[in-house]
Amino acid sequence: MNNNLVPLIKKAKAGDEAAMTTLYESFKPLLLKNSFDTSKKMNHDCYQELSLQFILAVKAFDLDKYLDD
Repeated sequence: MNNNLVPLIKKAKAGDEAAMTTLYESFKPLLLKNSFDTSKKMNHDCYQELSLQFILAVKAFDLDKYLDD
């Protein structure tokens, strides 16, 4: 995964579906990891909700707040 996600985030926020897909695929292992319950069973509803929240978080992320000029 590229350490500098800023260009991808900018493109994804502007509606670039390929950029959003690249970001999503980069974080997919983390989303999957957090979708298992305590009995190690995959919770598909959780995965779907995490995926949705990830996309919404990317769109709402305020780059200006975290970038040094």
